[in-house]
Amino acid sequence: MLADGQSSTLADTLVGAPTDLALQLSATPEGGLGYYSPYIGVVRDLAKIFGAFQSTQFRYIPALARARDDRLALLLNAAPSFASPKSVMVVAMPVIETGAAQTPTMRRAEADRLVCAAKPDLVLPVEGAPLIYATQFAHDMMLRVTTPQGGVVELPVEADAERGGYVLDQVGMRTAGLGSVTDATLHGRWGFTPFDGPRFRLQVPRAGGWQMVDTDPESLVVGRDNAVALSGPTPSCVESVTLVGTAGDVPLAWTSTGDRIGLTLPLAKATPGKLALLVKQYGVEAPERIALTALAEAGRIDGFTVHAGDASGTLAGTRLDLVASMSVDGVTFKPGDVVRADKTDRLALVADTAPPFAAGQAKTALVTLSDGRKRSVKFAVAAARPKATLIAKSAVSPPASGLPVVLAGDTAIAQDARLTFSVRAEGTRFSPGDSIEIATADGAMTTSVTSGRGLTVQDDRIAVVSVEPGKALGVSAHGPLVWRLVQGDVAGDWVPLTTLVRVPVLAGVTCNTVCMLAGSNLFLIDSVAASSGFAGAVRVPEGYTGATLAVPQPAGGTLFLRLRDDPAVTATVAVKP
Repeated sequence: MLADGQSSTLADTLVGAPTDLALQLSATPEGGLGYYSPYIGVVRDLAKIFGAFQSTQFRYIPALARARDDRLALLLNAAPSFASPKSVMVVAMPVIETGAAQTPTMRRAEADRLVCAAKPDLVLPVEGAPLIYATQFAHDMMLRVTTPQGGVVELPVEADAERGGYVLDQVGMRTAGLGSVTDATLHGRWGFTPFDGPRFRLQVPRAGGWQMVDTDPESLVVGRDNAVALSGPTPSCVESVTLVGTAGDVPLAWTSTGDRIGLTLPLAKATPGKLALLVKQYGVEAPERIALTALAEAGRIDGFTVHAGDASGTLAGTRLDLVASMSVDGVTFKPGDVVRADKTDRLALVADTAPPFAAGQAKTALVTLSDGRKRSVKFAVAAARPKATLIAKSAVSPPASGLPVVLAGDTAIAQDARLTFSVRAEGTRFSPGDSIEIATADGAMTTSVTSGRGLTVQDDRIAVVSVEPGKALGVSAHGPLVWRLVQGDVAGDWVPLTTLVRVPVLAGVTCNTVCMLAGSNLFLIDSVAASSGFAGAVRVPEGYTGATLAVPQPAGGTLFLRLRDDPAVTATVAVKP
Protein backbone atom coordinates (compact mmCIF):
# COMPACT_ATOMS: atom_id res chain seq x y z
CA MET A 1 0.00 0.00 0.00
CA LEU A 2 2.96 2.31 0.67
CA ALA A 3 4.71 1.68 -2.64
CA ASP A 4 4.13 4.23 -5.36
CA GLY A 5 6.10 5.90 -8.14
CA GLN A 6 8.39 7.70 -5.70
CA SER A 7 9.94 4.60 -4.04
CA SER A 8 11.94 1.56 -5.24
CA THR A 9 10.35 -1.84 -5.56
CA LEU A 10 10.69 -4.57 -2.94
CA ALA A 11 12.59 -6.83 -5.37
CA ASP A 12 15.24 -4.17 -5.99
CA THR A 13 15.69 -3.71 -2.26
CA LEU A 14 16.08 -7.42 -1.46
CA VAL A 15 18.09 -8.60 -4.50
CA GLY A 16 19.61 -5.91 -6.65
CA ALA A 17 20.88 -3.17 -4.31
CA PRO A 18 23.36 -5.14 -2.02
CA THR A 19 25.19 -6.89 -4.88
CA ASP A 20 25.38 -3.74 -6.94
CA LEU A 21 26.88 -1.91 -3.92
CA ALA A 22 29.50 -4.70 -3.41
CA LEU A 23 30.57 -4.59 -7.05
CA GLN A 24 30.93 -0.82 -6.91
CA LEU A 25 33.02 -0.99 -3.70
CA SER A 26 35.37 -3.62 -5.20
CA ALA A 27 36.26 -1.22 -7.97
CA THR A 28 37.62 1.37 -5.54
CA PRO A 29 41.35 1.50 -4.56
CA GLU A 30 40.37 0.46 -1.05
CA GLY A 31 38.49 -2.54 -2.45
CA GLY A 32 41.24 -3.81 -4.71
CA LEU A 33 40.43 -1.89 -7.90
CA GLY A 34 38.06 -4.61 -9.11
CA TYR A 35 40.33 -7.54 -8.22
CA TYR A 36 37.53 -9.23 -6.26
CA SER A 37 34.70 -8.32 -8.65
CA PRO A 38 34.65 -11.72 -10.47
CA TYR A 39 34.47 -13.52 -7.13
CA ILE A 40 31.64 -11.33 -5.93
CA GLY A 41 29.76 -11.99 -9.17
CA VAL A 42 30.21 -15.77 -8.77
CA VAL A 43 28.98 -15.65 -5.19
CA ARG A 44 25.94 -13.65 -6.31
CA ASP A 45 25.15 -16.16 -9.05
CA LEU A 46 25.54 -19.10 -6.66
CA ALA A 47 23.22 -17.40 -4.19
CA LYS A 48 20.61 -17.07 -6.87
CA ILE A 49 21.00 -20.75 -7.88
CA PHE A 50 20.64 -21.99 -4.30
CA GLY A 51 17.75 -19.60 -3.79
CA ALA A 52 15.92 -21.33 -6.61
CA PHE A 53 15.92 -24.58 -4.54
CA GLN A 54 14.21 -22.78 -1.62
CA SER A 55 16.94 -23.81 0.80
CA THR A 56 16.93 -20.51 2.72
CA GLN A 57 16.51 -20.50 6.47
CA PHE A 58 14.11 -17.55 6.29
CA ARG A 59 10.62 -17.03 4.93
CA TYR A 60 9.73 -13.53 3.90
CA ILE A 61 6.22 -12.35 4.73
CA PRO A 62 5.12 -9.18 2.94
CA ALA A 63 3.13 -6.86 5.17
CA LEU A 64 0.58 -4.22 4.32
CA ALA A 65 1.32 -1.15 6.44
CA ARG A 66 -1.07 1.57 7.51
CA ALA A 67 0.45 4.49 9.41
CA ARG A 68 -1.44 6.26 12.18
CA ASP A 69 0.48 9.02 13.92
CA ASP A 70 3.66 7.41 15.29
CA ARG A 71 2.46 3.83 14.87
CA LEU A 72 2.57 1.49 11.90
CA ALA A 73 -0.17 -1.17 11.77
CA LEU A 74 0.82 -4.31 9.83
CA LEU A 75 -1.48 -6.77 8.08
CA LEU A 76 0.17 -10.16 7.32
CA ASN A 77 -0.98 -12.84 4.92
CA ALA A 78 0.40 -15.64 7.19
CA ALA A 79 1.15 -16.13 10.88
CA PRO A 80 4.84 -15.39 11.69
CA SER A 81 7.14 -18.28 12.66
CA PHE A 82 9.94 -18.04 15.25
CA ALA A 83 11.46 -21.45 14.39
CA SER A 84 13.33 -22.37 11.22
CA PRO A 85 12.51 -21.25 8.72
CA LYS A 86 12.10 -18.04 10.65
CA SER A 87 9.72 -15.39 9.40
CA VAL A 88 11.00 -12.06 8.20
CA MET A 89 8.33 -9.37 7.90
CA VAL A 90 9.01 -7.14 4.94
CA VAL A 91 7.56 -3.65 5.28
CA ALA A 92 7.75 -0.95 2.63
CA MET A 93 8.79 2.32 4.21
CA PRO A 94 8.33 5.74 2.70
CA VAL A 95 11.30 7.46 1.18
CA ILE A 96 13.02 9.96 3.47
CA GLU A 97 14.13 12.76 1.22
CA THR A 98 16.35 15.71 1.69
CA GLY A 99 15.67 19.01 0.09
CA ALA A 100 12.30 19.90 -1.44
CA ALA A 101 9.50 17.41 -0.76
CA GLN A 102 7.85 15.66 -3.70
CA THR A 103 4.09 16.03 -3.31
CA PRO A 104 1.86 13.23 -4.64
CA THR A 105 0.43 13.43 -8.12
CA MET A 106 -3.30 13.07 -7.61
CA ARG A 107 -5.56 12.78 -10.64
CA ARG A 108 -9.24 13.33 -10.88
CA ALA A 109 -11.11 10.14 -11.72
CA GLU A 110 -13.82 10.44 -14.38
CA ALA A 111 -12.41 13.74 -15.55
CA ASP A 112 -15.41 14.63 -17.75
CA ARG A 113 -18.00 14.03 -15.05
CA LEU A 114 -19.68 16.80 -13.08
CA VAL A 115 -20.12 16.29 -9.34
CA CYS A 116 -23.42 17.17 -7.68
CA ALA A 117 -22.79 19.73 -4.94
CA ALA A 118 -26.05 18.92 -3.11
CA LYS A 119 -25.45 15.18 -2.81
CA PRO A 120 -25.17 13.96 0.81
CA ASP A 121 -21.73 12.50 1.68
CA LEU A 122 -20.30 14.02 -1.47
CA VAL A 123 -17.38 11.95 -2.84
CA LEU A 124 -14.65 13.62 -4.91
CA PRO A 125 -13.12 10.74 -6.94
CA VAL A 126 -9.30 10.74 -6.79
CA GLU A 127 -6.72 8.25 -8.08
CA GLY A 128 -2.96 7.99 -8.65
CA ALA A 129 -1.74 8.61 -5.07
CA PRO A 130 -2.23 5.57 -2.80
CA LEU A 131 -0.23 7.17 0.04
CA ILE A 132 -3.11 9.53 0.77
CA TYR A 133 -5.09 6.48 1.95
CA ALA A 134 -2.21 4.56 3.64
CA THR A 135 -0.58 7.40 5.57
CA GLN A 136 -1.30 10.74 7.11
CA PHE A 137 1.34 12.51 5.08
CA ALA A 138 -1.53 14.35 3.37
CA HIS A 139 -3.39 16.26 6.08
CA ASP A 140 -5.55 19.33 6.67
CA MET A 141 -7.30 18.62 3.35
CA MET A 142 -9.90 21.15 2.30
CA LEU A 143 -12.19 21.70 -0.66
CA ARG A 144 -11.91 25.27 -1.90
CA VAL A 145 -15.17 26.36 -3.55
CA THR A 146 -15.26 29.54 -5.63
CA THR A 147 -18.48 31.56 -5.39
CA PRO A 148 -19.90 33.60 -8.30
CA GLN A 149 -18.91 36.76 -6.41
CA GLY A 150 -15.26 35.68 -6.45
CA GLY A 151 -15.12 34.58 -2.83
CA VAL A 152 -13.69 31.29 -1.56
CA VAL A 153 -15.30 28.83 0.86
CA GLU A 154 -13.21 26.02 2.38
CA LEU A 155 -14.87 22.79 3.48
CA PRO A 156 -13.04 19.94 5.28
CA VAL A 157 -12.76 16.59 3.45
CA GLU A 158 -11.43 13.16 4.45
CA ALA A 159 -9.85 10.44 2.30
CA ASP A 160 -11.84 7.22 2.09
CA ALA A 161 -10.17 4.34 0.23
CA GLU A 162 -13.34 2.24 0.05
CA ARG A 163 -15.26 5.05 -1.65
CA GLY A 164 -12.35 5.98 -3.89
CA GLY A 165 -11.82 9.62 -3.02
CA TYR A 166 -12.31 12.46 -0.58
CA VAL A 167 -15.63 12.63 1.26
CA LEU A 168 -17.10 15.98 2.24
CA ASP A 169 -17.32 16.06 6.01
CA GLN A 170 -20.93 17.21 6.13
CA VAL A 171 -24.38 16.20 4.91
CA GLY A 172 -24.45 17.87 1.55
CA MET A 173 -23.24 21.32 0.73
CA ARG A 174 -24.98 24.62 1.14
CA THR A 175 -25.63 25.50 -2.45
CA ALA A 176 -27.31 28.87 -1.85
CA GLY A 177 -25.47 31.58 -3.70
CA LEU A 178 -23.58 29.15 -5.96
CA GLY A 179 -23.83 29.20 -9.71
CA SER A 180 -25.24 26.33 -11.77
CA VAL A 181 -21.67 25.08 -12.27
CA THR A 182 -19.03 25.94 -9.67
CA ASP A 183 -15.26 25.33 -9.68
CA ALA A 184 -13.66 23.67 -6.64
CA THR A 185 -10.08 22.58 -5.82
CA LEU A 186 -8.63 20.11 -3.31
CA HIS A 187 -6.00 21.78 -1.11
CA GLY A 188 -3.95 20.64 1.87
CA ARG A 189 -0.47 19.89 3.18
CA TRP A 190 1.95 17.09 2.32
CA GLY A 191 3.98 16.83 5.45
CA PHE A 192 5.02 20.40 5.99
CA THR A 193 4.55 21.50 2.38
CA PRO A 194 1.30 23.01 1.03
CA PHE A 195 0.02 21.45 -2.16
CA ASP A 196 -3.01 21.63 -4.47
CA GLY A 197 -4.87 18.59 -5.72
CA PRO A 198 -7.11 18.21 -8.77
CA ARG A 199 -9.87 20.62 -9.74
CA PHE A 200 -13.55 19.62 -9.80
CA ARG A 201 -16.65 21.09 -11.37
CA LEU A 202 -19.60 21.07 -9.00
CA GLN A 203 -23.14 21.13 -10.34
CA VAL A 204 -25.89 22.78 -8.32
CA PRO A 205 -29.37 21.24 -8.78
CA ARG A 206 -32.10 23.26 -10.45
CA ALA A 207 -35.80 22.39 -10.56
CA GLY A 208 -37.64 22.08 -13.89
CA GLY A 209 -36.48 21.59 -17.44
CA TRP A 210 -36.57 17.78 -17.62
CA GLN A 211 -37.95 16.31 -20.83
CA MET A 212 -37.71 13.26 -23.04
CA VAL A 213 -35.32 13.74 -26.00
CA ASP A 214 -34.15 11.74 -29.02
CA THR A 215 -37.15 9.45 -28.55
CA ASP A 216 -40.29 9.44 -30.67
CA PRO A 217 -43.26 9.37 -28.25
CA GLU A 218 -45.04 7.07 -30.69
CA SER A 219 -42.27 4.47 -30.26
CA LEU A 220 -43.28 3.78 -26.63
CA VAL A 221 -45.15 0.60 -27.47
CA VAL A 222 -46.27 -2.03 -24.98
CA GLY A 223 -45.07 -5.61 -25.34
CA ARG A 224 -41.38 -4.68 -25.29
CA ASP A 225 -38.86 -2.68 -23.26
CA ASN A 226 -38.20 0.83 -24.57
CA ALA A 227 -34.95 2.78 -24.24
CA VAL A 228 -35.43 6.52 -23.66
CA ALA A 229 -33.23 9.52 -22.95
CA LEU A 230 -34.04 12.40 -20.62
CA SER A 231 -32.45 15.83 -20.78
CA GLY A 232 -32.27 18.18 -17.84
CA PRO A 233 -30.24 21.00 -16.34
CA THR A 234 -28.43 18.91 -13.68
CA PRO A 235 -28.11 15.21 -14.60
CA SER A 236 -25.37 14.59 -12.01
CA CYS A 237 -27.84 15.47 -9.22
CA VAL A 238 -30.45 12.84 -10.13
CA GLU A 239 -31.21 10.83 -7.01
CA SER A 240 -33.86 8.46 -8.38
CA VAL A 241 -36.12 7.85 -11.38
CA THR A 242 -39.46 6.12 -10.84
CA LEU A 243 -41.98 4.85 -13.41
CA VAL A 244 -45.57 5.44 -12.27
CA GLY A 245 -48.32 3.42 -13.94
CA THR A 246 -51.29 1.17 -13.34
CA ALA A 247 -48.95 -1.58 -12.08
CA GLY A 248 -47.59 0.69 -9.32
CA ASP A 249 -44.31 2.54 -8.85
CA VAL A 250 -41.23 0.90 -10.42
CA PRO A 251 -37.73 2.27 -9.59
CA LEU A 252 -35.53 2.49 -12.67
CA ALA A 253 -31.77 2.35 -13.16
CA TRP A 254 -30.12 5.00 -15.32
CA THR A 255 -26.79 6.08 -16.74
CA SER A 256 -25.55 9.66 -17.07
CA THR A 257 -23.84 11.04 -20.18
CA GLY A 258 -23.26 14.76 -20.56
CA ASP A 259 -26.50 16.62 -20.00
CA ARG A 260 -28.65 13.50 -20.40
CA ILE A 261 -29.55 10.32 -18.60
CA GLY A 262 -30.48 7.08 -20.34
CA LEU A 263 -32.88 4.48 -18.99
CA THR A 264 -35.12 1.62 -20.09
CA LEU A 265 -38.90 1.59 -19.62
CA PRO A 266 -40.10 -1.95 -18.74
CA LEU A 267 -43.21 -2.10 -20.95
CA ALA A 268 -42.96 -5.76 -21.96
CA LYS A 269 -45.93 -6.71 -19.75
CA ALA A 270 -47.60 -3.30 -19.53
CA THR A 271 -50.99 -2.30 -20.89
CA PRO A 272 -51.62 0.78 -23.05
CA GLY A 273 -52.38 3.91 -21.08
CA LYS A 274 -51.00 6.93 -19.30
CA LEU A 275 -47.63 6.70 -17.52
CA ALA A 276 -45.30 9.14 -15.79
CA LEU A 277 -41.62 9.39 -14.89
CA LEU A 278 -40.73 10.99 -11.56
CA VAL A 279 -37.22 12.48 -11.58
CA LYS A 280 -36.00 13.18 -8.02
CA GLN A 281 -32.89 15.37 -7.57
CA TYR A 282 -30.67 15.92 -4.57
CA GLY A 283 -31.43 19.25 -2.95
CA VAL A 284 -34.82 19.60 -4.71
CA GLU A 285 -37.77 18.68 -2.52
CA ALA A 286 -40.43 17.80 -5.10
CA PRO A 287 -39.71 15.34 -7.97
CA GLU A 288 -40.38 16.46 -11.51
CA ARG A 289 -43.12 14.63 -13.41
CA ILE A 290 -42.76 13.74 -17.10
CA ALA A 291 -46.02 12.50 -18.64
CA LEU A 292 -45.82 9.56 -21.07
CA THR A 293 -48.28 7.38 -22.95
CA ALA A 294 -47.79 3.66 -23.46
CA LEU A 295 -49.24 2.82 -26.86
CA ALA A 296 -50.61 -0.33 -28.42
CA GLU A 297 -48.73 -1.74 -31.38
CA ALA A 298 -49.93 0.31 -34.32
CA GLY A 299 -50.73 -1.37 -37.59
CA ARG A 300 -50.20 -0.01 -41.06
CA ILE A 301 -52.44 1.98 -43.39
CA ASP A 302 -52.22 0.82 -46.98
CA GLY A 303 -54.64 3.25 -48.62
CA PHE A 304 -58.07 4.84 -48.79
CA THR A 305 -60.60 4.33 -51.57
CA VAL A 306 -63.44 6.78 -52.17
CA HIS A 307 -65.44 7.52 -55.30
CA ALA A 308 -66.47 10.96 -56.45
CA GLY A 309 -69.90 11.81 -55.11
CA ASP A 310 -69.76 9.21 -52.30
CA ALA A 311 -70.09 10.03 -48.61
CA SER A 312 -68.27 6.83 -47.63
CA GLY A 313 -65.00 5.12 -48.44
CA THR A 314 -62.87 2.15 -47.41
CA LEU A 315 -59.60 2.25 -45.50
CA ALA A 316 -57.23 -0.70 -45.98
CA GLY A 317 -54.44 -1.84 -43.65
CA THR A 318 -53.97 -3.64 -40.34
CA ARG A 319 -55.12 -2.92 -36.78
CA LEU A 320 -57.73 -0.55 -38.14
CA ASP A 321 -59.78 -1.12 -34.98
CA LEU A 322 -57.56 1.64 -33.48
CA VAL A 323 -58.87 4.26 -35.95
CA ALA A 324 -60.96 6.93 -34.23
CA SER A 325 -61.58 9.28 -37.17
CA MET A 326 -60.21 10.55 -40.47
CA SER A 327 -60.32 14.05 -41.93
CA VAL A 328 -59.80 15.29 -45.50
CA ASP A 329 -60.06 19.00 -46.40
CA GLY A 330 -62.12 19.67 -43.29
CA VAL A 331 -64.51 16.75 -43.90
CA THR A 332 -64.58 14.24 -41.03
CA PHE A 333 -65.17 10.54 -41.65
CA LYS A 334 -66.32 8.28 -38.78
CA PRO A 335 -65.37 4.58 -38.63
CA GLY A 336 -67.78 1.72 -39.11
CA ASP A 337 -67.16 -2.00 -38.76
CA VAL A 338 -63.81 -3.63 -39.50
CA VAL A 339 -63.87 -6.57 -41.92
CA ARG A 340 -60.90 -8.97 -42.11
CA ALA A 341 -60.10 -10.37 -45.57
CA ASP A 342 -56.88 -11.82 -47.04
CA LYS A 343 -54.80 -10.84 -43.96
CA THR A 344 -55.89 -7.22 -44.40
CA ASP A 345 -58.41 -5.10 -42.52
CA ARG A 346 -61.10 -3.18 -44.38
CA LEU A 347 -62.69 -0.29 -42.49
CA ALA A 348 -65.72 1.59 -43.77
CA LEU A 349 -65.52 5.34 -43.12
CA VAL A 350 -68.64 7.51 -43.47
CA ALA A 351 -69.03 11.30 -43.63
CA ASP A 352 -72.18 13.22 -42.79
CA THR A 353 -72.32 14.61 -46.31
CA ALA A 354 -70.58 13.68 -49.54
CA PRO A 355 -67.42 15.79 -49.90
CA PRO A 356 -67.03 17.78 -53.15
CA PHE A 357 -64.29 15.55 -54.54
CA ALA A 358 -63.71 15.28 -58.27
CA ALA A 359 -62.51 12.10 -59.94
CA GLY A 360 -58.71 11.96 -60.26
CA GLN A 361 -57.94 14.50 -57.52
CA ALA A 362 -54.94 13.74 -55.30
CA LYS A 363 -55.71 14.12 -51.60
CA THR A 364 -54.01 13.55 -48.25
CA ALA A 365 -56.05 12.28 -45.33
CA LEU A 366 -55.10 12.53 -41.66
CA VAL A 367 -56.04 9.44 -39.67
CA THR A 368 -56.37 9.83 -35.89
CA LEU A 369 -55.99 6.73 -33.73
CA SER A 370 -57.81 6.15 -30.47
CA ASP A 371 -54.65 6.86 -28.41
CA GLY A 372 -54.05 10.21 -30.09
CA ARG A 373 -51.45 9.16 -32.65
CA LYS A 374 -51.90 10.46 -36.18
CA ARG A 375 -51.09 8.93 -39.54
CA SER A 376 -51.31 10.48 -42.99
CA VAL A 377 -52.37 8.61 -46.11
CA LYS A 378 -52.33 9.81 -49.70
CA PHE A 379 -55.00 8.72 -52.16
CA ALA A 380 -56.59 9.60 -55.49
CA VAL A 381 -60.33 10.09 -55.82
CA ALA A 382 -61.79 7.30 -57.93
CA ALA A 383 -64.35 7.78 -60.68
CA ALA A 384 -67.98 8.12 -59.64
CA ARG A 385 -69.85 4.89 -59.09
CA PRO A 386 -72.30 3.81 -61.81
CA LYS A 387 -75.88 4.44 -60.75
CA ALA A 388 -79.16 2.92 -61.91
CA THR A 389 -82.75 2.96 -60.62
CA LEU A 390 -85.36 0.22 -60.53
CA ILE A 391 -88.23 0.77 -63.01
CA ALA A 392 -90.48 -2.28 -62.61
CA LYS A 393 -90.42 -5.90 -61.50
CA SER A 394 -92.58 -9.00 -61.77
CA ALA A 395 -92.42 -12.64 -60.72
CA VAL A 396 -93.84 -15.82 -62.24
CA SER A 397 -94.04 -19.04 -60.26
CA PRO A 398 -94.12 -22.47 -61.95
CA PRO A 399 -97.21 -24.70 -61.55
CA ALA A 400 -97.30 -26.25 -58.05
CA SER A 401 -97.40 -30.04 -57.70
CA GLY A 402 -99.78 -29.73 -54.72
CA LEU A 403 -101.80 -26.90 -53.29
CA PRO A 404 -100.53 -23.57 -54.67
CA VAL A 405 -99.19 -21.09 -52.11
CA VAL A 406 -99.91 -17.53 -53.22
CA LEU A 407 -97.95 -14.61 -51.74
CA ALA A 408 -99.87 -11.38 -51.20
CA GLY A 409 -98.44 -8.15 -52.63
CA ASP A 410 -95.23 -7.69 -54.64
CA THR A 411 -92.69 -7.31 -51.84
CA ALA A 412 -91.74 -10.99 -51.80
CA ILE A 413 -91.34 -13.83 -54.29
CA ALA A 414 -91.26 -17.59 -53.85
CA GLN A 415 -87.94 -19.35 -54.08
CA ASP A 416 -88.90 -21.23 -57.26
CA ALA A 417 -90.23 -18.11 -59.05
CA ARG A 418 -88.57 -16.36 -61.97
CA LEU A 419 -87.95 -12.68 -61.25
CA THR A 420 -87.85 -10.10 -64.02
CA PHE A 421 -87.00 -6.44 -63.39
CA SER A 422 -85.92 -3.44 -65.43
CA VAL A 423 -83.44 -0.68 -64.53
CA ARG A 424 -82.56 2.77 -65.88
CA ALA A 425 -78.94 4.03 -65.98
CA GLU A 426 -78.38 7.38 -64.25
CA GLY A 427 -75.45 9.52 -65.40
CA THR A 428 -73.95 6.65 -67.40
CA ARG A 429 -74.66 4.39 -70.38
CA PHE A 430 -75.00 0.65 -70.63
CA SER A 431 -72.26 -1.17 -72.52
CA PRO A 432 -71.85 -4.86 -73.51
CA GLY A 433 -69.44 -5.56 -70.63
CA ASP A 434 -71.79 -4.38 -67.87
CA SER A 435 -73.35 -6.73 -65.36
CA ILE A 436 -75.97 -6.73 -62.63
CA GLU A 437 -75.06 -8.31 -59.30
CA ILE A 438 -77.78 -9.79 -57.09
CA ALA A 439 -77.07 -10.81 -53.50
CA THR A 440 -78.64 -11.51 -50.15
CA ALA A 441 -78.65 -8.47 -47.86
CA ASP A 442 -75.86 -9.92 -45.70
CA GLY A 443 -73.66 -10.48 -48.76
CA ALA A 444 -73.27 -14.19 -48.02
CA MET A 445 -74.63 -15.31 -51.40
CA THR A 446 -74.23 -13.47 -54.72
CA THR A 447 -74.80 -14.04 -58.40
CA SER A 448 -73.97 -11.99 -61.48
CA VAL A 449 -76.16 -11.54 -64.54
CA THR A 450 -74.38 -10.56 -67.75
CA SER A 451 -75.37 -9.70 -71.30
CA GLY A 452 -76.83 -12.72 -73.08
CA ARG A 453 -77.12 -14.62 -69.78
CA GLY A 454 -80.13 -13.01 -68.19
CA LEU A 455 -79.27 -9.36 -68.98
CA THR A 456 -80.88 -7.79 -72.04
CA VAL A 457 -80.14 -4.17 -72.99
CA GLN A 458 -83.18 -2.40 -74.42
CA ASP A 459 -81.02 0.62 -75.29
CA ASP A 460 -78.01 2.37 -73.78
CA ARG A 461 -80.14 3.58 -70.83
CA ILE A 462 -82.62 0.74 -70.16
CA ALA A 463 -81.82 -2.90 -69.33
CA VAL A 464 -84.00 -5.87 -68.35
CA VAL A 465 -82.86 -8.67 -66.03
CA SER A 466 -84.42 -12.13 -65.77
CA VAL A 467 -83.22 -14.56 -63.12
CA GLU A 468 -84.35 -17.39 -60.88
CA PRO A 469 -82.88 -16.33 -57.51
CA GLY A 470 -83.58 -19.67 -55.85
CA LYS A 471 -81.37 -21.49 -58.33
CA ALA A 472 -78.75 -18.77 -58.82
CA LEU A 473 -78.16 -18.11 -55.09
CA GLY A 474 -78.67 -21.65 -53.76
CA VAL A 475 -81.42 -23.55 -52.00
CA SER A 476 -80.60 -21.95 -48.64
CA ALA A 477 -80.88 -18.38 -49.89
CA HIS A 478 -83.73 -16.40 -48.36
CA GLY A 479 -84.56 -12.98 -46.99
CA PRO A 480 -84.11 -9.51 -48.52
CA LEU A 481 -82.29 -9.31 -51.87
CA VAL A 482 -80.32 -6.35 -53.25
CA TRP A 483 -78.83 -5.51 -56.64
CA ARG A 484 -76.22 -3.16 -58.11
CA LEU A 485 -74.80 -2.14 -61.47
CA VAL A 486 -71.16 -3.10 -62.20
CA GLN A 487 -69.20 -1.41 -64.98
CA GLY A 488 -65.66 -2.68 -65.37
CA ASP A 489 -64.03 -2.82 -61.92
CA VAL A 490 -66.37 -0.24 -60.40
CA ALA A 491 -69.60 -1.27 -58.72
CA GLY A 492 -72.51 0.96 -57.82
CA ASP A 493 -74.35 1.08 -54.52
CA TRP A 494 -76.57 -1.77 -53.46
CA VAL A 495 -80.28 -1.17 -54.09
CA PRO A 496 -83.16 -3.12 -52.41
CA LEU A 497 -84.86 -5.52 -54.83
CA THR A 498 -87.31 -7.93 -53.14
CA THR A 499 -87.58 -10.59 -50.44
CA LEU A 500 -86.98 -14.25 -51.29
CA VAL A 501 -89.07 -16.71 -49.25
CA ARG A 502 -89.07 -20.48 -49.24
CA VAL A 503 -92.50 -22.12 -49.36
CA PRO A 504 -93.54 -25.63 -48.28
CA VAL A 505 -94.98 -28.23 -50.61
CA LEU A 506 -98.61 -28.80 -49.52
CA ALA A 507 -100.45 -31.99 -50.56
CA GLY A 508 -103.90 -31.19 -49.17
CA VAL A 509 -106.18 -30.77 -46.14
CA THR A 510 -108.44 -33.44 -44.69
CA CYS A 511 -111.00 -32.61 -42.01
CA ASN A 512 -112.72 -35.15 -39.78
CA THR A 513 -112.78 -34.34 -36.11
CA VAL A 514 -109.61 -32.28 -36.66
CA CYS A 515 -108.34 -30.74 -39.91
CA MET A 516 -104.88 -32.01 -40.90
CA LEU A 517 -102.60 -30.25 -43.37
CA ALA A 518 -100.26 -32.66 -45.18
CA GLY A 519 -97.04 -31.78 -47.04
CA SER A 520 -93.28 -31.44 -46.79
CA ASN A 521 -91.01 -28.75 -45.37
CA LEU A 522 -93.76 -27.67 -43.00
CA PHE A 523 -91.08 -26.07 -40.76
CA LEU A 524 -91.05 -23.18 -43.27
CA ILE A 525 -94.47 -22.15 -41.94
CA ASP A 526 -94.53 -19.78 -38.96
CA SER A 527 -98.28 -19.98 -38.24
CA VAL A 528 -101.59 -21.07 -39.86
CA ALA A 529 -104.98 -19.35 -39.41
CA ALA A 530 -108.47 -19.56 -40.83
CA SER A 531 -108.75 -15.77 -41.27
CA SER A 532 -106.57 -12.93 -42.46
CA GLY A 533 -106.51 -11.48 -38.97
CA PHE A 534 -104.84 -14.67 -37.72
CA ALA A 535 -107.22 -15.01 -34.79
CA GLY A 536 -106.75 -18.45 -33.22
CA ALA A 537 -103.72 -19.14 -35.37
CA VAL A 538 -101.73 -22.36 -34.88
CA ARG A 539 -98.01 -21.83 -34.36
CA VAL A 540 -95.66 -24.32 -35.99
CA PRO A 541 -92.82 -25.45 -33.69
CA GLU A 542 -89.32 -24.54 -34.79
CA GLY A 543 -87.54 -27.35 -36.59
CA TYR A 544 -90.84 -29.22 -37.14
CA THR A 545 -90.19 -32.48 -39.04
CA GLY A 546 -93.66 -33.97 -39.29
CA ALA A 547 -95.51 -34.62 -42.56
CA THR A 548 -98.92 -33.50 -41.22
CA LEU A 549 -100.02 -30.57 -39.11
CA ALA A 550 -103.27 -29.90 -37.26
CA VAL A 551 -104.79 -26.64 -38.56
CA PRO A 552 -107.98 -24.64 -37.95
CA GLN A 553 -111.12 -25.38 -39.95
CA PRO A 554 -110.73 -23.46 -43.27
CA ALA A 555 -113.27 -20.63 -43.60
CA GLY A 556 -114.48 -20.21 -47.15
CA GLY A 557 -112.03 -22.82 -48.42
CA THR A 558 -108.91 -20.75 -47.66
CA LEU A 559 -106.08 -21.07 -45.16
CA PHE A 560 -103.81 -18.13 -44.31
CA LEU A 561 -100.08 -18.71 -43.74
CA ARG A 562 -97.20 -16.72 -42.35
CA LEU A 563 -93.81 -17.96 -43.56
CA ARG A 564 -90.65 -17.93 -41.42
CA ASP A 565 -88.52 -16.20 -44.05
CA ASP A 566 -90.77 -13.10 -43.95
CA PRO A 567 -93.59 -13.20 -41.36
CA ALA A 568 -94.78 -9.78 -42.58
CA VAL A 569 -95.97 -11.37 -45.85
CA THR A 570 -99.27 -13.26 -45.79
CA ALA A 571 -99.68 -16.30 -48.05
CA THR A 572 -102.99 -17.96 -48.92
CA VAL A 573 -103.77 -21.59 -49.76
CA ALA A 574 -106.98 -22.57 -51.53
CA VAL A 575 -108.29 -25.74 -49.95
CA LYS A 576 -110.51 -28.01 -52.03
CA PRO A 577 -113.89 -28.73 -50.43
